Amino acid sequence: MLDQYLQQAASYFGQTLPPEHLLMLAIRLVLALVLLCLLFALARRYLMPVIAHLLDKVDGELEHQTQRERLQLASHVAHLLPAVVLISSAEKFFLHWPDFMSAVHLGLWIYLYCFAGMAFAALINFAAAIYSAVDRQSNVPYLGLAQILKLLDFIVVGILILSMLLDKSPVYLLSGLGALTAVLLLVFKDTILGLVASIQLATNNMVNRGDWIEMPKYGADGAVTEVALTTVKVQNWDNTITTIPTYALISDSFKNWRGMQQSGGRRIKRAIKIDIHSIGFLDEAEIQQLLQQPVLQPFFATQEAKDLLQQPHLTNLKLFRHYTQWLLQQNPNINQDMTLMVRQLESNEVGLPLEVYCFSSDKVWANYEQIQAEIFETLFATLPLFTLSTFQRIGGRQQEL
Repeated sequence: MLDQYLQQAASYFGQTLPPEHLLMLAIRLVLALVLLCLLFALARRYLMPVIAHLLDKVDGELEHQTQRERLQLASHVAHLLPAVVLISSAEKFFLHWPDFMSAVHLGLWIYLYCFAGMAFAALINFAAAIYSAVDRQSNVPYLGLAQILKLLDFIVVGILILSMLLDKSPVYLLSGLGALTAVLLLVFKDTILGLVASIQLATNNMVNRGDWIEMPKYGADGAVTEVALTTVKVQNWDNTITTIPTYALISDSFKNWRGMQQSGGRRIKRAIKIDIHSIGFLDEAEIQQLLQQPVLQPFFATQEAKDLLQQPHLTNLKLFRHYTQWLLQQNPNINQDMTLMVRQLESNEVGLPLEVYCFSSDKVWANYEQIQAEIFETLFATLPLFTLSTFQRIGGRQQEL
């Protein structure tokens, strides 16, 4: 049975071998396979642990964070040994069968190129894992750059393998790629767009891991967890994951809250709608009544309030506006070095908006909401003391009353 297969293989190469040569070829093939299996076993049993141990020394304290990448790199490097040994010893096995030796050489070189490419890709993953663990606050899109390098690695390996199969120079294949440009652009459209977008994102520092971004078109509102070659992953505040094409961050608009996170405060911009009919001048009796309010006495003890009370034709809204400004200036949770003002907006059918514009020094979401709520709770509670009221549409209960 074996001699028939060998004879068919010999005839494929245009040769007819005598029986004694067939027996010798069979023995050499068996020896080569035994050597290949032995080298595989030795590489996995002894060489891979040694390489893994050496890599342990490289990443030091990051042994647990890079365990998977380290083992992959050690495995691929160890598997290069069988190919290197067999390529150097193939002539000794198949010296009298040059056509067989050429086929074996071709298979071994393809094997070598494949594992060399995978070893280089594993090295890129290993370096990216180390960088991720060492510099967690990095603004460099290392994951996208790693994927670009791996893509180039696989392209080079593919060209080398094709050049060997076609027995052509790699330069010849590269010169022929021009005719396949349209096909390549169609097949790798997303990859090419992602590559260009990744370069632009990295160059302009538009989005980094850890940034809070909003992109309503894709339902994204949360922190960026991964910036890859073709996709950007965003973990929303409800813990769902939104995946956005990388090129969409270039072609569409999105909001990045990094500027707020790196600044001295988070903006509070909210208005109280004052009922216009409640605005009026204060008479002496109303002023005296305000002076008797314990919650307002610290404000009226200031020189600003004393000067206001001396002005003629003082309105309750003006006094309340100055009180609100003073209240914000006394709040330790408001950044006094950033814009702080209380302003009137254009009146409309729902009253006169009195807007508070300031910045909370605490940018943590929960704390920010707490600070904002406390400010407006105080303002709503003190508003009636100034004989002011807010505009509110009549509800069912009010209509009954």
